[in-house]
Amino acid sequence: MTFQTVGESMEALGILCIIPARFASSRLAGKPLCMIRGVPLVMWAYNGAVAAGVFETVCVATDDVRILDAVRQHGGTACMTSPHHVSGTDRVAEAAAPYDARYIVNLQGDEPSVPVELLVEFARNLTRLDDNSLLTCVSHATIRGKENPNVVKVVCAKNGDALYFSRAPIPYDRDGNGGEILTHWGIYGFTAQSLKRFCSFPAGSLEMREKLEQLRALENGMRITCVKTGYTSMGIDTQEDLDSFRKRVEGPA
Repeated sequence: MTFQTVGESMEALGILCIIPARFASSRLAGKPLCMIRGVPLVMWAYNGAVAAGVFETVCVATDDVRILDAVRQHGGTACMTSPHHVSGTDRVAEAAAPYDARYIVNLQGDEPSVPVELLVEFARNLTRLDDNSLLTCVSHATIRGKENPNVVKVVCAKNGDALYFSRAPIPYDRDGNGGEILTHWGIYGFTAQSLKRFCSFPAGSLEMREKLEQLRALENGMRITCVKTGYTSMGIDTQEDLDSFRKRVEGPA
């Protein structure tokens, strides 16, 4: 499935972009504040969202005053949220509550290289949603990513809707014939009502087992539409990921 263009102007869509950022990452503590070329990691995602020019407001939602201060010091908008949220989307819902937005985008702050072009096309596809659905993005998994539990895989139906997400390499290739494996990007789109619906459900057993919040939607009968892109996502989950991204943007030491 490829991206579509809608007739409605981007200005009329009323899209809010929230970037959830917590300090206590289990795999890389203080991750949002890791500096890359003098800029905190979370601001790479923030600045990319602003550059896309399709969001009425971009805001970092955090549970830590250090992140709040860093975002504001670098010219961004940020707000404090509860430290008790189960998932990033629950944090997004709290931050989005004061806004009158038709659509809300949850953009992960640890994917610093999401192309502006992708954000524009993703925003255009939000009009495909109803109040029982959400939107996300997938691409082909790299050879390394297929076996990496930090890289989330997804299996889709023929119409592009997600059937399941896992940290395991799915679908299992029993006969060794090869075939497409898709990886999931850290971006979700909701209508205002579908975001509220998602957050009305308690964390499910699959969500807790895989530590993947999108499984809460599938467990409760919500539809996740996946749009496929040729871009490659680079999530920062470990020190190795951070070092690799720094090397890419800063060059060899």
